[in-house]
Amino acid sequence: MIDWTRYEKIATSVAKKVAFEYPGIDAEDIRQEILLHVMEKKTTYETANYPDGQLRTNFRKTAIGYAGRERYAYIYHSAEYVYTSPEVRQLFERAFFQPEMWEKAPTKDDAVSVAAGGVVVALWDLDRAYGLLPVLDSQVIAKRYEHGETLTSAETMRLSRAIDKIVRTLNNGVVKRQQESKLHAGPGSRSSMSNARAHYEVSSTETK
Repeated sequence: MIDWTRYEKIATSVAKKVAFEYPGIDAEDIRQEILLHVMEKKTTYETANYPDGQLRTNFRKTAIGYAGRERYAYIYHSAEYVYTSPEVRQLFERAFFQPEMWEKAPTKDDAVSVAAGGVVVALWDLDRAYGLLPVLDSQVIAKRYEHGETLTSAETMRLSRAIDKIVRTLNNGVVKRQQESKLHAGPGSRSSMSNARAHYEVSSTETK
């Protein structure tokens, strides 16, 4: 038999983490999707009797799939971009601290941007958000992604919180631009970022 107390506890934990990675997707909705998945595969779960680690892996896969579909639907219907923690981490790792990227983006007016997972993030926006961080937060990001150094457990936690702050700042900027765009161009207009043409492709591989 399925120990629902155990399953719900793990589902809640996984849902909260994925909700942080996908701003705008409700943790409770993710949790319900996970439990629905278990119900649909009830016989398999009863037979397999998975350990906690495997349950987390299975639940996260279900949660990421659901959050990704929901975000795509949101973007499709609203024409607004939503940034996630995995994408921001990829941008810091593969673009932000790379001088050659900045050589091709000398001014804000050039609208040169970086595409990660189909979501366009302007390097200048990322730079602005990075500049708003407390010194210790920006230092731990540089230690990990610019210098490639190993972080302590405490630094890893600080890095996660710093990335979350970057994500919130970027998404708040999107909302502001959308509001300004509607005021100046009327209903249905897209933000200026959606019209960027020159961009670099950065593959987005989510950390499992």
